[in-house]
Amino acid sequence: MATSYFSNSSLKRGFKKAFYKFLILLTVLFSCFLVGCKAEIDYLPYVSELRSNILLAETEEFSLRIFAVDKEIPYEADGVPREKTSRLEAYLHAPDGSKSCNLSFAFGERNFQGDMSFDNVKGEYFFSCTLDVGQANELPCTLVYGDQTVNLTARSICTENTLDVNAVLEILKTEEGELFASMTDKYGFSGEIHVRLIYENSPYYYVGIIQRDGVVHAFLINAQTGKILAKRTT
Repeated sequence: MATSYFSNSSLKRGFKKAFYKFLILLTVLFSCFLVGCKAEIDYLPYVSELRSNILLAETEEFSLRIFAVDKEIPYEADGVPREKTSRLEAYLHAPDGSKSCNLSFAFGERNFQGDMSFDNVKGEYFFSCTLDVGQANELPCTLVYGDQTVNLTARSICTENTLDVNAVLEILKTEEGELFASMTDKYGFSGEIHVRLIYENSPYYYVGIIQRDGVVHAFLINAQTGKILAKRTT
């Protein structure tokens, strides 16, 4: 009888130990499953405006700027991202705005041409068309300004050292983790993002993070080093 008692007790203790080990293992596996299944938020779909490339050409009389832009339609800074379209936007400074101006160029296997309208407020000509020139290194153009014909080649400011939008967003996610966390839940990101490449002797990025209540968190970032140079909330 004594042998039977100790044998039963040993079996019970062994069963309890095995059961506890099983529970611990199950808990660890479940935790790993949750961590593994936790989706990393991709913030790129929340970028409702992206200026990814700038091409410049200049003579003594003319200054041409061409932007590669992906922009939502309709364009509203309301914190809600919408479907975007890729467009080329061209701006021209000329001696004056009294003459007609036509811009033409070839890209890929297509030819583009259109009259440039003059903006009296900004004092420059403007042309836009549906076209993605985000990866273009240069774009030969022809201007017909009144009776004058001018051939220009607009060249990209981007180099191998210029950060792209994904790198910029990764930097902001790291540096502004609390802001992104406050606007992110299991349903996604409760806002929209504007990213604009700008050029003033050197390339920079303007990034605006727009909440649905209208609050804008703005950042100026060095486009080569990723350093945040300035920020403000309005």
